[in-house]
Amino acid sequence: MKLHFLMLLSLSLFLGCELITPSPTEGKTHHLAIALSYVGTNIRSDDYLDGTLPDAIELEKAFDALFAGKEHTSTLMLQDGNDDLDDLLLPTKAHVIEKIESLSDAMDEQDILIISYSGHGMEDGSLVLYPPRNDGSIFSKSGSMYTDVLLTVEELYDALDSAKGSVLLLMDSCYSGNFVLESETSYSLIERNAYLQKIYDQYFTEGSYTRPVFVLAATTYDNTASETASHGHFTQALLEGLGWDEENQRQREVDQTISVDYLYQYVYYHQDIALNSVNSWEYQHPTITGGPLDLILR
Repeated sequence: MKLHFLMLLSLSLFLGCELITPSPTEGKTHHLAIALSYVGTNIRSDDYLDGTLPDAIELEKAFDALFAGKEHTSTLMLQDGNDDLDDLLLPTKAHVIEKIESLSDAMDEQDILIISYSGHGMEDGSLVLYPPRNDGSIFSKSGSMYTDVLLTVEELYDALDSAKGSVLLLMDSCYSGNFVLESETSYSLIERNAYLQKIYDQYFTEGSYTRPVFVLAATTYDNTASETASHGHFTQALLEGLGWDEENQRQREVDQTISVDYLYQYVYYHQDIALNSVNSWEYQHPTITGGPLDLILR
């Protein structure tokens, strides 16, 4: 009888503990938007980008609306031709790394950091940022590109090293599939890039999900991405998937859980450029990180 009483008492205490266990704390979200038009640099004027700044500005509005009522903040790092190197929000390589490291350091485990990039990308996936020179020169007089304008895939992931929560990268640039590792559950078409294997092993292999990084990229590692006069094709569809009504500047009702997988599928089926074609400049195929995890935004 005494044994039964002790067992009942223990069970009662156990159930009592279960009942008073607090629900998980809802985390904060922060959106860092990086976008460059390249106006005022010494790249060809034909290579200036019209849709990048609208990408960043409208994504900021979309996330502000999506997370309305939540603890959400945003930062715009824009390059528009009126550039001052003393402006810490001018997207030079040093400024971008410093901002990402600062945001990563401030994260708790429940937080989400969203980083969007709209701009040029190199064949190895490197982002082309603003030069740390007053003349805005990206290319030297000999025609070679200065390396101090390039933020490599590895350098970006290194800047995220201290992030405790979840990170979502939204990459609208050429060759942005370099940020994605192919897997059996990935929608990506890319193959492994040997020089990025260390990064892939750290963030995307089994057992590495304690600091998950989710990636939605405009295209594969071996193809370009394009834009209209108002947006990148990828970001245009992404905004629609987020429920952002740009014409009326309001959030429309989305009868759907908005997650990374959902956004990929929305872009896949709704982007206004072909998924495949004979000529690379006529199409782009979005890519996404694979694996068992999905990131729910709302």
